Amino acid sequence: MAVFEQLRRRLTLVCTAVTSIILIGMAAGSFAVSSVQLRARDDKLFLSDLNAVFYHLASQNVISHTWYTQTESNTGMLLYIEDGGKPLLYNNAWDDGLHASLSARTKAESMRLFGFDASKPPQMRVQPQTVIFMMNDPVLGQCRAAVSSVPIPGGWLSLSAVKPRTAERISLLRLGATFAVLTVVAILLLWLFARYFTARAIRPIAVNRQRQADFVSAASHELRSPLAVIQASVSAVREAPPERAAHFFDSVTNECARMSRLVDDMLTLASADSGSWSIIREETDLETLLLNAAEWHEPAAAQKQIRIHVSLPDDPLPKCCCDRQRIGQALAILLDNAVSYTPPGGEIRLFAARRRGGIELIVSDNGPGIPDALRERVFERFYRADVSRSKKEHYGLGLSIAREIASLHRGKLTLRDTPGGGATFILYLPCGIQ
Repeated sequence: MAVFEQLRRRLTLVCTAVTSIILIGMAAGSFAVSSVQLRARDDKLFLSDLNAVFYHLASQNVISHTWYTQTESNTGMLLYIEDGGKPLLYNNAWDDGLHASLSARTKAESMRLFGFDASKPPQMRVQPQTVIFMMNDPVLGQCRAAVSSVPIPGGWLSLSAVKPRTAERISLLRLGATFAVLTVVAILLLWLFARYFTARAIRPIAVNRQRQADFVSAASHELRSPLAVIQASVSAVREAPPERAAHFFDSVTNECARMSRLVDDMLTLASADSGSWSIIREETDLETLLLNAAEWHEPAAAQKQIRIHVSLPDDPLPKCCCDRQRIGQALAILLDNAVSYTPPGGEIRLFAARRRGGIELIVSDNGPGIPDALRERVFERFYRADVSRSKKEHYGLGLSIAREIASLHRGKLTLRDTPGGGATFILYLPCGIQ
């Protein structure tokens, strides 16, 4: 239905939106934590590389050009080393001016931020004096920078080290792109799941809505027939002679009884649907209940020359804790159907037996039977195998009520074929016996 399709779309949208907001928040938080961890890792790596440079400068009397270029290549740092305030000779041999200009800007920034003058010898002759900070360079962008005074035997060296954050920014961009792609994929999967889940959640409601509509339609159809008979009979009474009036009054009485039965059955099913249908459990002898049901239906069966045969086990069955009235009602429904659909001269057999921790009550007839395709439909409300609905004594509610009674006892009502033709109904009650 259109209303349920619209409801499904709205629920899918709301579910997807809420879960997506939560997911995006979690992804953003994870990205922020990962970014902080990545920056902390690069800070430690920069400090570690810087300490390696300090150690080499302090332990070597000669600083080779090979070490210098390899260190810059391996660490990604740009180094500018001065000895006693003068740059090392090989710096100027290949430098295009970038190192010198970076060193000048770095030293100026360290003086501005920390008041540290790298042109002066270190205060301690044992370990380097260093300041580390972030700076923005017009050429390299944001960089990590360090300015140090490194003591060496016989003097000191001034060191400027700059490491662009380009690699870190690329890693962050890749990490952000990964999080974004995963988030989009996750949102798409959430949308598919929400669409599937809401469809499954709404389906029972839609089915029940359709069943209610069918129920109302069928009930209206069933009520229309007796009301039409009553209306016609009342109109006919006005003009009928006294000897014919009694016939019309009998018709009105019969149709009123039919309507009363129909309303009672509908109220019973309504109580079952609302969950207000309760049972009163008591110790019940099911064998006696089965015999009583057979006895009550003997007169109706005799009119059609139908034999009712009851088979009980040799060993008495234990008593079952159930609602005597409701189980009797279910048996009456099954027997009433059997008498109605068994042809004249036929036979109805009743059995009672232990099965799987419970007791089975079986009603079997040799009537026309029920096709396999209709075995579940016969338990639907207002459904009748008699398509013409010529049997006015049946509304198609009895088997629905009988199955509700079985469910109320946590049992089952099933249907199978009778060997040789006919239908066999099995009412299983879990009585907790072995």
